[in-house]
Amino acid sequence: MEPFRLLHPDLVPQRREGLQHAASTLVQMGLDDTVLSASPVHQRLARVVLANSGVIEWSPAHRVQVCPIDQRFGVERVGGDRGGVFLSGVLIAYLDVLENAARMGTSVTEDSWRTLLWAPTALFDHVLRRPQVGMTVVTPGPGTENLPRERALAGQRLYLALMQAVRFAVNGVLRAEDDRTLVEDCVTLATACLRAAAVALEFAADVPSGVPAPVVETAEHRYLWQVIGEVRTAVPRARFDQFAAALRRLNDVYTACPLLVAGG
Repeated sequence: MEPFRLLHPDLVPQRREGLQHAASTLVQMGLDDTVLSASPVHQRLARVVLANSGVIEWSPAHRVQVCPIDQRFGVERVGGDRGGVFLSGVLIAYLDVLENAARMGTSVTEDSWRTLLWAPTALFDHVLRRPQVGMTVVTPGPGTENLPRERALAGQRLYLALMQAVRFAVNGVLRAEDDRTLVEDCVTLATACLRAAAVALEFAADVPSGVPAPVVETAEHRYLWQVIGEVRTAVPRARFDQFAAALRRLNDVYTACPLLVAGG
């Protein structure tokens, strides 16, 4: 199993300035969120470059206790270029899901698929302060292969990456102070990533056997419940209600599947 590199939870950036250099570099290389609507050949090449070419500088995270859930899903916790590791992890996870969906098909609805694919665009829009101009979504075809283990792995890894994106966005909410525009931007991003994370788990469980894949309760998920009171205080009521509804939806997915608890 090829390792999937994620930041240790304590290393997740807390402000978008910590991601801007990495995001700008990926845009210049054509390795930003737009690669998710590129041709399959381009996507496969992009994944190789992001994962194996040395474009992203990383180093092993020292003094980190190996979590059984990380072992289960081949996750390697690293440090180094935090912005690069963070963004490349999200993109690699999406590319793996797209490849699996193309080969196997999916019963995930078109609306849910759009929800899933909106999150990385929202993330890059937020980090780079880009105007929101929409995105191109191609729904997977029927597929001909049977790859349930690969599907569960791809969906769970994407879920883990998206939960780190939620943590990043919530960190932004809590540190925006009196910048109301930034607060709303951050909570909107957190909500989009929570919604996408729920779809990622649905995708992981979308296998012919109908047996739900084990769901991972992450350190990020527990962190959200620890700070939800602060989020409620910081954001406008309507935005908080959307965020809370997305978090409840994720909990609904938890209750429908076996639960594994991740440390860290």
